[in-house]
Amino acid sequence: MSVSDRLKAASPALWESAISHPFINEMGEGSLDPEKFRRYFIQDYVFVNDLVKVSGVAIAKAPDLDSARPIDAFLDNILDAEDAIFLRAFERLGVPESEFRSAEPLPTTAALGSFLVRLSYEGSFAEICCALYVTEGVYLDWANRLRDRGAQPGVPHYQEWIDIHTDESLGPMVRFLDGVLEGTTAQEFPRLQQIFDLTTRYEIAFWHMAYEGESWP
Repeated sequence: MSVSDRLKAASPALWESAISHPFINEMGEGSLDPEKFRRYFIQDYVFVNDLVKVSGVAIAKAPDLDSARPIDAFLDNILDAEDAIFLRAFERLGVPESEFRSAEPLPTTAALGSFLVRLSYEGSFAEICCALYVTEGVYLDWANRLRDRGAQPGVPHYQEWIDIHTDESLGPMVRFLDGVLEGTTAQEFPRLQQIFDLTTRYEIAFWHMAYEGESWP
């Protein structure tokens, strides 16, 4: 069993919750409330700023060029193809540039971003890759699942969001991260499990925030 499979097997219900949230299923069906997607997309756009920072630190901490290149390609995709999808979706959703450019993170978004940025500065390269394995592996799994079900939501930005996270686009990055985890030691595993579980819980909380609204007191 691979290291990533062992991490998932320790809390299988947790991973399943992250890849099968009602938000995801309704997006695949095309029945997701546009206002829920609007809230999600604005907050994800805010979160991407932290993801870019994490990716940049990961490149700096990479042990060699071969380890840095896949993350650099991932970062380039965020800044190019994915950013273009954000802008097209905001136009379709009627979100003015002044709103998405100045949006502030909701508490869940801020908590996830702060956790990942702090981890990137304080953690090892493998620990950063473990967290990124969750943030990207969750998206790869749900997008592949929707694709395999033949999802055709009939909403252009829903379809684009699914397509950019399937194996053809996101698979190489996730497989690279999986390979990094395979190179870790037994002594590192308990810490990786902590990071894996906490990052997965944050991913679930992000879906809840988008689907139900922010519920922090």
